[in-house]
Amino acid sequence: MRRLAKPGLDATRARLDEMGSPRAIQFISTILDANADFLAYALSPKGPLHMYSERATPQTVAACIASMVIYSVNLFARDEMQNNESEMIPLLAHLAEIKPTQVMLRRDALRKQPRSEEWMLLTWLAKDLGADPPKYDAELERAFGYNYLSYIAQYRPTLERDMAAADTA
Repeated sequence: MRRLAKPGLDATRARLDEMGSPRAIQFISTILDANADFLAYALSPKGPLHMYSERATPQTVAACIASMVIYSVNLFARDEMQNNESEMIPLLAHLAEIKPTQVMLRRDALRKQPRSEEWMLLTWLAKDLGADPPKYDAELERAFGYNYLSYIAQYRPTLERDMAAADTA
C-alpha cells in the first residue's frame, strides 16, 4: 500500500510546497503522514476497508488521501474551515485538484450528514476507490469510525507541539 501511496503523496507534497505557508505545510504534512499510515492499515486484510483493497492503485489511493486530508483538516481545524475566506479552503482545493467550492461542499456535507462524519468519509473513500458507496451498515460505521478516530488521535500531540513551535518561531 505504501508503494501505491508514494506517487500521490509526492505530488500532494509538491502542490503543498507551491502554495502553503510554512505553518500550513507543517500542519498538513503531519496530516498526510497520519492518513497515509491509516489508509495502509485500513486496506490491509484486517482493516475496515479490506473489501476495497483490490481496487487500490496509485490513482485511487491519491484520491483517497486527498479526501482524507479534507476530512482531517475539518476535524482538527474546524473553526478555520467554517470561514469561507480561510486560506485553508483554496489550499485544500489545490492539494486535491478540485475547486474551492467542492471543498466547501464537502465541509458542509460533513456537518449536515445524518450519519456520522466518519461514515461520510468512508463513502468518499469507497467512491475514490471506484466502488459504489456501501449501503449503511452500523457495524462497519462503528469499526471504521473507531479505528480512524483512534488512529488519528495519536497525531494530535504532534500537531499541537508542531503548531506551538511554529507560533513561537
